[in-house]
Order: sequence, then C-alpha cells, then structure tokens
Amino acid sequence: MQPEEKILILRKPVSIGSGENAVIYDKLTLREPTAGELDKAMAASTNIGIGILLISQVAAIPRAAVEKLCQRDFTEANEYLGGFTDDGPTDAAA
Repeated sequence: MQPEEKILILRKPVSIGSGENAVIYDKLTLREPTAGELDKAMAASTNIGIGILLISQVAAIPRAAVEKLCQRDFTEANEYLGGFTDDGPTDAAA
C-alpha cells in the first residue's frame, strides 16, 4: 500500500534560471495523481514523457525542472506514482 504522500529528497537538486532569479528544487512532494492529471500526462507520446508530465503536475514544479532530474530521482518518483495504478504494486492481502 502506498503512503498518502511522499517527500522525495533529490540526490541532485535542480536549478531553473540563473543568478538571483534562480529557483532551486531540492525535494519533490508527491501524492496520488488525480484522474485529470493522469489524462493530461497520457497526452505524451513516450513513457518518459508521461512520467515527466505527471511528476510536474503532481509535485507542482515546472516541466523544465523535472527534465533536469537525475535518472535515480526520476525513477524513484515514477515508481511511487506508478504504485497507484492497477498494474503497480499491490497489497498481498487484497
């Protein structure tokens, strides 16, 4: 069973912008996606694209920031979000 919310501390924080205007993302706050978020994410043409859109929407960060995530952080966020789908991890007692 997935926890309601997961705070993922990024192994490699990402920065958008430069100088004084730079915004640094060092964590993602994830939760179960809504049907609308899933629908919007499914518009992407690849599995990676779906993951990028979904993480961006759920964590409320710009797509450009998600695109800069290292592979391990991206994979961990994707696996958490994937745990809510029918083909994700299930409770053995169910």
